[in-house]
Amino acid sequence: MDTVLIPTSPELTESDIQLLSGYAKQLGKARSLPRKTVRSGQNLSKKKGHGIELQEVRPYVASDEVRHMDWRVTARTGTPHTRVYTEDMEHRTCIICNLSKDAYFGTQTTFISSRLVQIAALIGWRHYQLRNPLGMITSVGHDAEVIPTITNWQAWSERLASLTQIINRPHGKASFSMPNQLKLKGTNVLILSDQLQIDDINRARLARLAQHNRVHWVSLEDTNTFLIPDGVYQFNPQNTTQQISQANRDIAQQRYLEQESHHQKLLSSIGITKLTFSVNDSPVSLVKTLLSMGVVH
Repeated sequence: MDTVLIPTSPELTESDIQLLSGYAKQLGKARSLPRKTVRSGQNLSKKKGHGIELQEVRPYVASDEVRHMDWRVTARTGTPHTRVYTEDMEHRTCIICNLSKDAYFGTQTTFISSRLVQIAALIGWRHYQLRNPLGMITSVGHDAEVIPTITNWQAWSERLASLTQIINRPHGKASFSMPNQLKLKGTNVLILSDQLQIDDINRARLARLAQHNRVHWVSLEDTNTFLIPDGVYQFNPQNTTQQISQANRDIAQQRYLEQESHHQKLLSSIGITKLTFSVNDSPVSLVKTLLSMGVVH
């Protein structure tokens, strides 16, 4: 059994997080996309892949390095030409991971909380291996932890694993929140969250964040949620019961679709792109998709 796709438990351990470092090495290259400048506006600079990249071939000037001469073009034109390269820019990323109590649920492979943490871990290990700076903000209820730049990767692994513990479920909030006065500029911000509600205060904070950074919101859904057979279900550890019927499912699905549509429109209005995937997809394939879209580097 693929324990990455279907973990032995939705409560991931530090070892589970560290195991993903090997998968991060196999993710491949990211797509180049324009990077938002530190000022909100239309001037965009293109983020390159890792290494150096040929920008142009132009006539040689005295300050150019001879070793970059393009002899083929020089011979063809009869005029000295040189190749101009651009060095890879630093890819700074910040992950914001917020979970509601509903994230601690899943019907087939694992919980939404566990899959979002796996995605965060894969992206984190990729940044570690490429020596790109990574910051992280995690929140359980109103308890937010801000790490501007991760340096202690063992503590980071422990923090990610702790987010998947079921004991967090009662503290999960339906409404998204983030710390005020985040000093992020020119950063690739990735929000991993299942929350569908945003109050006016946090909407304003997100809008300011999106003015100076490229922001994507990634969420997961379990389409089987609204296909649960009729019956009375017992939920642990609260020892509560819930009766499920066709009427219950229809009401819940309609409410979800309305909230999802409103959430998508709200994010779009402040310049944030929302991407929704299935929780039952492999975390490796999900991160590869994000790489191919240029969402992560």
